[in-house]
Amino acid sequence: MYLYNISIIVDDENHQQLINWVKTTWLSKIENEVKFLKMLDTPHEGWTYCVQIITDNKQAIHSFQQDHVSLLQEHIALNYLEKAFIFDSIMEYIVGNSESN
Repeated sequence: MYLYNISIIVDDENHQQLINWVKTTWLSKIENEVKFLKMLDTPHEGWTYCVQIITDNKQAIHSFQQDHVSLLQEHIALNYLEKAFIFDSIMEYIVGNSESN
């Protein structure tokens, strides 16, 4: 199993507007089950949010990146240049739900 995480870091002045767009426009176009979280303790200035999906194959992550992450990147580049950015991570579950390898 894999966890795909997209972190969105945005400055104080723009965070509410960007997060409203993420919730009302971007997430509404995603058919995957998505978790949307706010990071409580962040080492960065501003606000950090995370979008996460769980899948059993890397191809689903690649498809998600092509189908959805590019739109998020474009929106941030056009509207929040130097005020917000994203980075993503792919993690593999080692132990979970009483299973271990």
